[in-house]
Amino acid sequence: METKIIKFNKGRIISLIFMALLFVIASIFIISQPIKIPSPLKYLAGVLGILFFGAIFISMVLKLAGNKPAIIIDDKGITDNASAVSAGLIEWSDILGVEITSVNNQLFISIYVKNPEKYMQNTGLFKKWMMKMNQSIQGTNINIPKTTLGDDFDELYKLLVLELQLRSGDKIA
Repeated sequence: METKIIKFNKGRIISLIFMALLFVIASIFIISQPIKIPSPLKYLAGVLGILFFGAIFISMVLKLAGNKPAIIIDDKGITDNASAVSAGLIEWSDILGVEITSVNNQLFISIYVKNPEKYMQNTGLFKKWMMKMNQSIQGTNINIPKTTLGDDFDELYKLLVLELQLRSGDKIA
């Protein structure tokens, strides 16, 4: 198999950085302004917003500044670097299937694997928590977002389906 590399859509990454920064600022505003919300709830919402959107901000800045491609597909499998909770190398032998899923009008390529816990090992608490959230919402903890790939999303999905069919010996129509 010829190695296929899919790069980040830099324009979308910049948009995500900008949106995450706006949410961090909004979270700071919630904490600092006299809003008619009970104080503990106000601080909890503000701090969680700063932590969550701050982590997304940092992750996207690092992806923009780095040289890693979003996705690499080769004989070993799929190397996922496309999001803040990327799975890394997903070997072909681990993959049960793929499908396009939607959460809040956001599209993802969801990758179903034999042992989802394997991809949560050796990760930090935030990443592990996010992967568990993905597992409960989407049925898998490995989800490649369209927002970071742009137009390559549909091409990636078709390529993954085709490669899985070839590897399983299914006839291709």
